[in-house]
Amino acid sequence: MVIKQAKADSVLNIHSKRDLTSLSEVTDYKTGAFLRSTFTYVDNEDIAWVGRAPGIRKYDLTVEDLKRELKRIPDEKIYPLHTWMSVVLETDRKNLFIKRPKISCADNEYEIKLVPRILFEEAEVLEFLKQHQHPNIIKYYGCIVNRGRITGLALEKYGVILQYRYEDVPHNLDIAACMNGIRNGVRHLHSLGLAHNDLNPSNIALDSDDNPIILDFGSCKKFGEELLSGGTYGWVDEDYFTSAQRHDESALAKLEAWLIEEKTRRP
Repeated sequence: MVIKQAKADSVLNIHSKRDLTSLSEVTDYKTGAFLRSTFTYVDNEDIAWVGRAPGIRKYDLTVEDLKRELKRIPDEKIYPLHTWMSVVLETDRKNLFIKRPKISCADNEYEIKLVPRILFEEAEVLEFLKQHQHPNIIKYYGCIVNRGRITGLALEKYGVILQYRYEDVPHNLDIAACMNGIRNGVRHLHSLGLAHNDLNPSNIALDSDDNPIILDFGSCKKFGEELLSGGTYGWVDEDYFTSAQRHDESALAKLEAWLIEEKTRRP
């Protein structure tokens, strides 16, 4: 993959690590040894940049490190062409969450080839669900389009993710009510012939009344369709490559067990 080097620091409006879109560390999956920090940045024109700093922990990165290592990703590598999907205007997107393609995998030749297709197919699913709305499924407003390409998906914004609910909110969670809402959302998907295929605590948000909202439809497909990605390690019984209702049913059982265990761990 060819990634263009940044030609001028002025293009990168970065003053601290807080300006980055993402920042993480990569470790050796066998030994756990630290390998590198990786980071991404998307500017106001939806131009995407990726950087990697071998041997430098993310807490030790300087602004100079970021500007030196960030390289522009060509639009066609990550953004699919816009065709028929609804569009959200710049003036209407300020209070929405903009889901970007997974640009952090830009150093993986195989994964990066799938990024535009995954974003495009998620937009198709969300457009369909927009015609069949449900209170326990994320509200989708349309695509962000720049230079003729889909650069993001505009979604309702929530402040709490189920994975961190016990850390972020002091009062107890009604597990039965939460699971009932998740099951209702999943049943709605199944009634439409769709399976989510990646249910886990990081893909469920909570509104101000603790109602669960199912997120992330990048692996949502009609029953029997091939999956480009599916499942999250620790939340699947086996590797799978086609969409199926049983994947969600298994994940629901794991979610409930996880919620109960998390609650018992809290004082």
